[in-house]
Amino acid sequence: MRQTIASGAALAAAFLLSAPVARADDAPRPVQATEAAAPSAAPADVPAPARDWLILHAGIRPRLATFGGIGTLAVAQGRVHHFYGVASFATVRQDAGVFVGATEIALGQANAERFYGVAQLGLSKNLAGSFAGVAQLSLAHDEAETFGGVLQLAPYDRAGDFYGLAQVGGYDRVERDFVGALQLGLAHDEADRFRGIAQLSLAHAATRDFGGALQLAPYAHTNDFAGAVQLGVFSRDDERFAGGFQLGLVNSVGSGSVFSHDHQDGSFTGLAQVGALNWNDGSFTGLVQVGLGNAATKSFTGLAQIGLVASASQDATAPFEIGGLFSYAERFHGLAQIGAVTWANKEVRGAQIGVVNVSSDHTGDVYGAQLGGLDYSEEVRGAQLGLVNLTSENHYGVQIGAVDYGRDVRGAQLGVVNWAEKVHGIQIGVVNHADSLRGLQIGLVNHAEDGSLVPWSTIINMGFGPEAGTAPLAARN
Repeated sequence: MRQTIASGAALAAAFLLSAPVARADDAPRPVQATEAAAPSAAPADVPAPARDWLILHAGIRPRLATFGGIGTLAVAQGRVHHFYGVASFATVRQDAGVFVGATEIALGQANAERFYGVAQLGLSKNLAGSFAGVAQLSLAHDEAETFGGVLQLAPYDRAGDFYGLAQVGGYDRVERDFVGALQLGLAHDEADRFRGIAQLSLAHAATRDFGGALQLAPYAHTNDFAGAVQLGVFSRDDERFAGGFQLGLVNSVGSGSVFSHDHQDGSFTGLAQVGALNWNDGSFTGLVQVGLGNAATKSFTGLAQIGLVASASQDATAPFEIGGLFSYAERFHGLAQIGAVTWANKEVRGAQIGVVNVSSDHTGDVYGAQLGGLDYSEEVRGAQLGLVNLTSENHYGVQIGAVDYGRDVRGAQLGVVNWAEKVHGIQIGVVNHADSLRGLQIGLVNHAEDGSLVPWSTIINMGFGPEAGTAPLAARN
């Protein structure tokens, strides 16, 4: 008998010495020397001192310092500073400073400052400062300042930092870091930094910094996205997208609105934006933008913009820019800009193919070809092939159409009516006109004010007009 008592005392002392210091909400205070020496007949409003206990304990509202054994049972509220055992159960509320065991169960609320075990199961709420285990399960609310485990499951899940396999609930929130496989909230997913496989929601998925494989929600929203696929009805990244595909009815990168160019701070680097409207308020670098409307408010660098409307407010460097109705770029460098209306405000290096092709600015130059109904440019080095071809300054190359006009043509005009101020080359048409001709006119009506043998002729006319900076032939004679 003495050996049994001595062994029990030694075990209790070992638990007391090994138990870490902890603080729990409404947890009992450790036993003080003055309390231990107090008379047993304490006033009714003073709680009984916390005690150490072994093996099993049951009570209405027990208050224990350190427990080591199988389990505790509280009819109302159980409180223990340090629990080492299999299970603790309370009908209303279970509080623990440090819980090390299999299961903490409460029909109401289960609390632990630090939980190390298999499951924390509070039907109304689970609260842990630090959770390390398999699962935190509740019918209402799970909360952990730091969660490390397999599953946090409740209608409302919250963690300061989450490290585990899955957070599953109606509303899931991680205030700092989510590192795991899956965050699944039916109404809302939120994390400051997400590192995992998938963030899935039936309504709204939001994170400041996303790194993973998939973000899927009707409204998928990040500040910076780095991953394989962002998929939503509305997919939005306030600053950067880097990864594979941004897919949605509306895809947006950058903080500026669709109707303003105030910010231009977005950056898309990936494979494709595919949706009804693809909006990049900044620079796009990837393969394609495919949708009804595609826009990059700075530069587009890739394979193609394809849609009813394709626009790059500054430079478009791509083999193709295709807008069924309208294609626009400040400068286009590629093979072809294609649309009903194609517009390069300053420069085209390639071809414009449309009903109306325009290079409009006072520095608007075409190095290549314009092919359409109406072709207009400030300067062309190449070809204009359309019903009406207009070059307001210099044209170096060929114009072929019903009506051709160039201020200074060095090459050929072939059309029904060919008109130029200066021609250094050949005009072939029904009516040919040049203020100054150095070359050949072939047509029914040929007119040259200066340089020709005669001002008016039919069939053929030859001109020997001056080079730039020289006096006309008649003046020299």
